Amino acid sequence: MQEQKPPEGPTVTFSVKAGHASKPQTLEVHAAEGDLKPWDLDSKLRVVKGRQPRLDGRYKVTGRAKYTYDVNLPGMLWGRMIRASVPAGQIVKIDTSKAEALPGVKAVWTTDARTVRFAGQDVAAVAAVSPELAEDAARLVQVTYDEAPYVTDLEKAMEEGAPLVYEPDKMPGPKDVPRKGNVVGPTSPRRGGNRGDVEKGFAGAAATVEATYLVPTHTHSPLETHGVIAKWDGDHLTVWASTQGVFTVRDGMAEALGIDRKNVNVITEHMGGGFGSKLAPSASGSAFAVVACKLAKQAGAPVKLMLNRHEEHLCTGNAPSARMTVRLGATRDGTLTAVHYRSFGSAGIAGGAGTGGPAGALYANNPNLKIEEHDVFTNAGPAAPLRAPGHSQGAFALESAMDELADKLGMDPLELRRKNESSPVRLVEYDLGAKAIGWERRSKKPGEGAGPRKRGIGMASGNWYVIARGSGVGAEVRVHRDGSVEYFSGAQDIGTGFRTAMAMVVAEELGVKTTDIKPNVGDSRWPEGPGSGGSNTTNSVAPAVRLAAHDARMKLFAGAAPLLGAKPEELDAADGKIFVAASPGKSVTFKQAAAKMPGEVIASVAERKKQYETYRQDLAGAQFVEVEVDTQTGQVRVLKVVSANDCGIPINTLTTESQIIGAMIQGVSWALFEDRVLDRNVGTMVNPNLESYKVLSSKDMFEAVPIVTEVANAGNNTSAAGIGEPPIVPSLAAVANAVFNATGARVRTLPMTPDRVLAALAEARRG
Repeated sequence: MQEQKPPEGPTVTFSVKAGHASKPQTLEVHAAEGDLKPWDLDSKLRVVKGRQPRLDGRYKVTGRAKYTYDVNLPGMLWGRMIRASVPAGQIVKIDTSKAEALPGVKAVWTTDARTVRFAGQDVAAVAAVSPELAEDAARLVQVTYDEAPYVTDLEKAMEEGAPLVYEPDKMPGPKDVPRKGNVVGPTSPRRGGNRGDVEKGFAGAAATVEATYLVPTHTHSPLETHGVIAKWDGDHLTVWASTQGVFTVRDGMAEALGIDRKNVNVITEHMGGGFGSKLAPSASGSAFAVVACKLAKQAGAPVKLMLNRHEEHLCTGNAPSARMTVRLGATRDGTLTAVHYRSFGSAGIAGGAGTGGPAGALYANNPNLKIEEHDVFTNAGPAAPLRAPGHSQGAFALESAMDELADKLGMDPLELRRKNESSPVRLVEYDLGAKAIGWERRSKKPGEGAGPRKRGIGMASGNWYVIARGSGVGAEVRVHRDGSVEYFSGAQDIGTGFRTAMAMVVAEELGVKTTDIKPNVGDSRWPEGPGSGGSNTTNSVAPAVRLAAHDARMKLFAGAAPLLGAKPEELDAADGKIFVAASPGKSVTFKQAAAKMPGEVIASVAERKKQYETYRQDLAGAQFVEVEVDTQTGQVRVLKVVSANDCGIPINTLTTESQIIGAMIQGVSWALFEDRVLDRNVGTMVNPNLESYKVLSSKDMFEAVPIVTEVANAGNNTSAAGIGEPPIVPSLAAVANAVFNATGARVRTLPMTPDRVLAALAEARRG
């Protein structure tokens, strides 16, 4: 068990069987008073861990699911942003007179800012009676700039004398960190960090490797673009938002507009992807949501402002680019003696481009570790968290270097990782993944085999963390006299199946079917939920849902007990019945018990208790990939991906597997195709669309094998952890390592386009 303090205040002690079934461990955990014993390896769960189709699935496939774009209100206007066309300079003048004179234009907004730092920055906005008129009006806004020198390339931004993105006194970031030009650092990641003496460790190594790896900027590209509809009723504001954080938007709008947050209601019924870019009130590089509210106030009418695909690439966030140098040392038997990890990353005009997380978390038995992270500012749109921020980039570098070390030592790459593994969960995943991919089929000598098309198998490790909002999260469960049940959570379902998973928790406690539960999610009028980021939604909300459902259960049992001639504590519930646990034949139906309720509804409200001791505070992952490489054309085709991951106890195994598959797809797409390209001559993006910004399509799809490694993790009463982040982290490295195994050529720069593969093959032939 990893050390974690129990909650402050009165606690209750539970003995739980934790860990993986292959090696269970008995833990004494100290939960907050009033909490329930966590589900563990001995729990006989009837609904949870099952494979429940999404409750909203039929609405999505029939088009009845209402996304933000689908909301249309009487008298609604259409908003359109005007964005900076230059990457750096000063705004001299914004002339909106022609736009204001256009019939049908009802409101105009202009920025107070005068400094431009990237092409795509907010400048102005209009609201008109139709989207076509709004587009016409936007073209009539005339902006005059005093242009300035700029830099959009990571390497060039690091050079002496490069144009400065910020004046020295305005550069973001902590003031106690070294700064030079556009570079801030070094710093170390919040988790992990430095230990031991790396130079001493390298001196004692029998083998060392050192290499530099490059990852380009990757934009989020969700299917549904960012957008809001803003409607005022006097001083009350309602916002329909495509967001990962209903309450974040509520609080952000209230602060930005100077109104009480009780007067702001935010609704997200369905949301079409965000991957971290929709966590903030607006977007990382645009205040479009606040602007929409201001336009609506000015016009006295609702305003819909949905960003287009071009804007989605420019100003709503991205995964930072990175240049990472990794040096590893090991003994002859493969035991790591030292790891030195150094990265320079660019999040555009923002900070937070660190990639050292995997180096700090993987192979924790290594005694000597040094991590140095640097932010490099460029005149490009700011980054936003993208599914395990910085970890995919960092794992690409670290895990590629581990493969290079294995090659130098003449070791099997999987055995090298086993030798240095510190997580008992990942050791299980190594076995499961290796069996599923057929690791024994792997080429013992990289690049061997006849013919131009060569196959290879590679693998990589990944990590994430158990993150939960330990308090301030609530849920409500209502049981009606007619036997119908519904639950309420203000947290949003971002497409991962949250509403179904929570219904399964309610069904588990009440002994009914998941389809008997009506979910109500994504509305700030309901009990507060977290922003859906960091793999924290289920493990933050499910414990509160279980507490509320359990309270409703006990109230139902109190009414049913006299009907069964038993005490409430002697009852159980399953399959739509409430029965005496010792004599299951003595039962009443759930509806019969509900009909005996003293009132029309049992309304049980609960707040999540604080997090307590866990089996592990990290989430383990291992990914195995098989590829085919055409050595004549340089084309890489991924044939199969096996991804083994743990997320505590999975609430819904079906949607958990769906998230793992989605992460595989996103990771392979990043490895092979995705690359934001900025024109060095004018500083603007040249591929801001889904035609030129390549993403994986159906013709590129591979055989996907998700493996859910169930771990009773404790920490909360459901033993849930998270799954959104871990599966994408190893993807880039696993593909690269498979390409090496197929060809004997190491591709250290992403994406692995045919030209880069051919260049690597040529270099490998030169020796």
